[in-house]
Amino acid sequence: MYIFDKAPFLTTKQKKFLRENDIFCNLLLFLSSMFEYEGFDETIKTEWIEFYCHLSYMGCCGIFEYNGKQVLGYCSEGGMLDEYGQPEMFNINTLSVQNKQKCVDGVNSAICWNNSLHRNDLVILNRFTEKFNLLDTCETCLIKFARLFPVIEVDDSRIEHELKTAFKNSENGEPFTFTSKGLSKLGVDGQPGMNIQQLGDYTAVDKIQYLSTYYNDLLRRFYQMFGMQYENSFKQAQQSVEEVTADSVAAWIRPNDMLKCRQAFVDSYNKVFSRNASVRLSDAWSKGYDKYMSSINNEDIEEGGAE
Repeated sequence: MYIFDKAPFLTTKQKKFLRENDIFCNLLLFLSSMFEYEGFDETIKTEWIEFYCHLSYMGCCGIFEYNGKQVLGYCSEGGMLDEYGQPEMFNINTLSVQNKQKCVDGVNSAICWNNSLHRNDLVILNRFTEKFNLLDTCETCLIKFARLFPVIEVDDSRIEHELKTAFKNSENGEPFTFTSKGLSKLGVDGQPGMNIQQLGDYTAVDKIQYLSTYYNDLLRRFYQMFGMQYENSFKQAQQSVEEVTADSVAAWIRPNDMLKCRQAFVDSYNKVFSRNASVRLSDAWSKGYDKYMSSINNEDIEEGGAE
């Protein structure tokens, strides 16, 4: 971090970009770890299925065959639209020259949509990245403002030199001796000699707790959008158990929809390429799903007992 802050070859804008890029990539890593794929051809890097779905323009990707080899790429419109405004054919593009036009899902290719709305997650990722970056900036400003930073006004350059030497020695705990009477007579006979102004306010550190609270709340909101509960968040006093359970149920609408789209993609892939591939929630999301189902079952039991 010290090298990063002191690097002379990085401008302020470049440092800001790197920080935002780091936040964006961590949020993307969270999303792209939601699903695990099995049974795909060894040439397919399945993690790129998620990258393309979350980031590509159309929010979808596809697999086609090129010279006897399966290739994964992002999709673009490649033909007429159906009665719902969706493309009947796709162009599947890669970062190399391996591209294929007029791809039809379930016929000569397999298409994977990110969700049933056929949208990527770029807007969500950018919005939360910007907010997290602003919070980091606010926290840095508060920490800097909380430092006690004395500004000393002195009568002449001789006293200035003696003070600088004294402060330098004090950093190492070394005593400072001097023969000049200028420093020893500061403030004597009604002559102030020097005037100390204190910049910064150490009490500003207390306000960091409010930023931390909002940071946790923002992180909870992002996690909950995709079905995960943030364990460090506390239930608000005004919320009932039923309201908390309802939040948990609503949080799984999006992940269930995304899983359904990926299962349709796997079915199409198995049909076209005669494979036995599968997709499932990753271990972390599976545990979250078990908690979600448990909360629903417990609520049903309580309602049954009440009756």
